[in-house]
Amino acid sequence: MSELQRKLGAMAGKLANNKSLISGVMSGIDPKVVADAVNDNKDLLIKTMAYLDPDVLAGVINSNPDFMARLMRNLDAAALAKAMNNNQRLVTQLIEHLDPNVFSRSVSVVFNKMRKASYRPDLRKLSEEPA
Repeated sequence: MSELQRKLGAMAGKLANNKSLISGVMSGIDPKVVADAVNDNKDLLIKTMAYLDPDVLAGVINSNPDFMARLMRNLDAAALAKAMNNNQRLVTQLIEHLDPNVFSRSVSVVFNKMRKASYRPDLRKLSEEPA
């Protein structure tokens, strides 16, 4: 049975590296569901990024700009930053391969998210403080 599993695993790996297949799958997936799964498994994101091909990943992102923008809005900013900081080489190579319009759109989403997180006071703490 393990030989069959090994062959199925190799086939699944080849399919997972197919840009067109991944792009097609992404067109049918809800970005919020993906973001929630990533947010629930923050360490997995860090470990997975070490194995990604920046050219293939850029192709998938370039083919799905709306998905990526919606995904970025829902990802935990701290987890994403940690993953990117631990995989700087991938991030640099990824940016080199991204369509400039897609990149600027994604960066805009990230900056808006950072701005809101940085400048919005925690209303729960404000309501607990005595007047």
